[in-house]
Amino acid sequence: MFFKRKPKISEQTIKGLVQKLEKTYTDKDIEQLTEIFHQDHRNISFLNHFSLMMNFQIYNITFEILNLEILDMSEEEATFTYTRKHMYKCVNEEDENGTKPNNISSYYVQLKVEGKTIWIMRYARYSELLLDLEGKIMPDEKAVVPPGAEYFGNMKRFIDIIQLEHFKPATYLIYRDSEFIGYYPEKERYSYRTSEKLTFDYFQEMEADSIEEHTKDFIEGNTVEYSNILVQEKHYSIIEMKFGGKSGLQHELILSMLAPDGFFMVRFLKSRNAPIEEELRQRLIEQMKTAATKR
Repeated sequence: MFFKRKPKISEQTIKGLVQKLEKTYTDKDIEQLTEIFHQDHRNISFLNHFSLMMNFQIYNITFEILNLEILDMSEEEATFTYTRKHMYKCVNEEDENGTKPNNISSYYVQLKVEGKTIWIMRYARYSELLLDLEGKIMPDEKAVVPPGAEYFGNMKRFIDIIQLEHFKPATYLIYRDSEFIGYYPEKERYSYRTSEKLTFDYFQEMEADSIEEHTKDFIEGNTVEYSNILVQEKHYSIIEMKFGGKSGLQHELILSMLAPDGFFMVRFLKSRNAPIEEELRQRLIEQMKTAATKR
């Protein structure tokens, strides 16, 4: 009698599962695609049956794996990220209208062995780069700002002031009453854990009653080795913090601003156990002060 052995997770099985996932998706096999995910973790937008049916009826899709990084792995569990490129072509040529949802997307994935199967337990997209018809990344913020974004225009006046060379837009997140855009070093554009990042947050409202109260609560709400309020004004503050993380020392500068059109936070984080270089630190502080005058 043949008994199926309990599988073990390895780099090879992870690569094989990613290939299987992408091929099943581009083969438009919704049933097999669903079965790759654990039954308790199938209620995700990626597996929405209606969205998949609509997408597959309109387009034929090809994929290319661009990057895979294992964050943590044992024989029974694993956490990794991967980046893939999807190119779309209309099933019916007469449906072509000059636009296609071509994109490069990066996913955070968790696997677990249960029974005699390796299941996907978590599957979350953390970055999407929009592509043109030729498959090239769109220029500047067009690469990440989705059609449904409402508040990018509110952040743009600050983005134009706080600029860093070799940083590219890498992710855009939309929440119920806030939006977020992240800029990463160009070489780390697909990464989940980056050495540095510059981020802009927009909120419709500030939870605290004043910037002073927000600044105090923010510092007290984090476990830090060092904190200092560099600037404290009625409508904005700049704080500096150092704290420990998985990769050692992390050093951050944070601008908080209350403006007529909302509440904004601009953050620069240096990770990988290294402080922000003094020249860059001073430049960022001056840029943040200038940005606060545009609130």
